[in-house]
Amino acid sequence: MAQDLTIQVLVSLLLFGAVFLLVFALFRYPLPPEPEVNRRIAVAVGLGHRSTIFENRTLAPLMSLALSMARRFQFRTIRELVRRDLDAAGNPNGYSVEEYLGLSMVCGVGLGLLSTAIGMMLLGRIDPTVLVFMGIVGFATPIYSLHVSARARALRIGKQLPYTLDLIALTMAAGSSFTEAVETMIRDRPDEDLNQELRIVQAEIEFGTPRPTALANLAERIPLDSLRSVMGAVNQAEALGSPLSTILKTQSVMLRSARSVRAEKLSASASLRILIPSMLILFAAVLTLFGPWIIRIIVTGSFF
Repeated sequence: MAQDLTIQVLVSLLLFGAVFLLVFALFRYPLPPEPEVNRRIAVAVGLGHRSTIFENRTLAPLMSLALSMARRFQFRTIRELVRRDLDAAGNPNGYSVEEYLGLSMVCGVGLGLLSTAIGMMLLGRIDPTVLVFMGIVGFATPIYSLHVSARARALRIGKQLPYTLDLIALTMAAGSSFTEAVETMIRDRPDEDLNQELRIVQAEIEFGTPRPTALANLAERIPLDSLRSVMGAVNQAEALGSPLSTILKTQSVMLRSARSVRAEKLSASASLRILIPSMLILFAAVLTLFGPWIIRIIVTGSFF
């Protein structure tokens, strides 16, 4: 009995020491509590107001702790993935990489604690494997959801791109400059995803960024080969002095042709994919029609 009590005390001390060392390692070097760079820029241009979980006064201590831990999260692959997906998804809430990682950590801890509570109620014990697994699932779910949103938005931009190029080319053919044509597109359809990205391009140019660099940044934010091709063609046309409206119209025709070729490939592959289900349906229909006769032949040895 005394030996069991000693072992429990030692295990408790080791657990306390592990938690203490973890907290000490995380908060040994305090970070300055200054806002993120993107939030300081948003405040400077008058877009500082937002309503997210980080602005909730009740949850502010918890989110501050999560943000401090996220700043020490040094898995560069995950950080780069979150940064690319935030850019591609449009980032409507203005999250920084650290803020989104902190939100993912809160989800991971919350789901882990919830699974632990359910396990205690149902089984009367705590399973560390389930706790770790559910924590990883909770952490990965927001990141995966962001990736899905970024992919869907990129596909919408790819569908809008040929029509936007046509409209810009027509506006330029009517006598407008490239900047005026883009501003017209943004003003007429401000809610479209591609026009939102063009608004960012215009804002970068107004802040002093050269147009080729701003267009290259657009191609970097949205992971689309077609968009990179168009931005490269526009920059090359400006460098060579080629008519920009003609280049845009040519790029639009090429995008539509590529879309038609891709649709033909998908239709051809669909006909092959549907072959196996069609054969299974035919086999089921044959069994339904001739099954009684087959059973009669097997049982009686005759058709009638």
